[in-house]
Amino acid sequence: MISGEFVIGDKLPTEYELCGQLGVGRSTVREAFRVLAATGMIEIQPGKGAFVRHNHENSFDNIKYWFVEKHAELSELIEVRMAIEPLALRLAVRQTSDQSIHQIQEIHEAFKSAVGRHNNIELATLDESFHNAIIEASGNSLLIKIGKLINDPMMEFRSRSFAVEVHVNNATQPHERILNALLAKDEKASARAMLDHLDIAREDMEKVVQNIT
Repeated sequence: MISGEFVIGDKLPTEYELCGQLGVGRSTVREAFRVLAATGMIEIQPGKGAFVRHNHENSFDNIKYWFVEKHAELSELIEVRMAIEPLALRLAVRQTSDQSIHQIQEIHEAFKSAVGRHNNIELATLDESFHNAIIEASGNSLLIKIGKLINDPMMEFRSRSFAVEVHVNNATQPHERILNALLAKDEKASARAMLDHLDIAREDMEKVVQNIT
């Protein structure tokens, strides 16, 4: 889609066809479709397949107008995250395993490595994985369900946000502080680090909106 091989309205190959073309498993293709649908790049029509919805447009003007249009919804999503993610991190500090911490570390390192590639969808996917891993480490099934419920609407927010370089930089260091607090088993510092991180995300959104309204 980015290269122009597929244009708006085109039907994408089936999951089976893509598995063969790319040499990957079906779960990988399904996850890719989920991310592309969540970011608004494709539309999945039951019984018909996946179709290109729009081109990969990440000009700053497009991003600004999208944030203005979605401002109320995004504000509510961030409020929900500010309620559940510091709690999830506190619970994770109390009970998470070394294996879970190692997984979170690996995701963070992958995110840092991806920064130089300037691929906002890759960054959005890794950011989602980082936060999901923390919520899952809490061991609280209700928090995990809520986290999954907001994944899709948050994916488009993440992909649009990470198309702006300063927003990427504003996520990297907070992730580092969150991870360090988790490694130190410091409940208070971990919750504070998460709140600060989400505050920055909200401020980034507000700055974009204020620049156009």
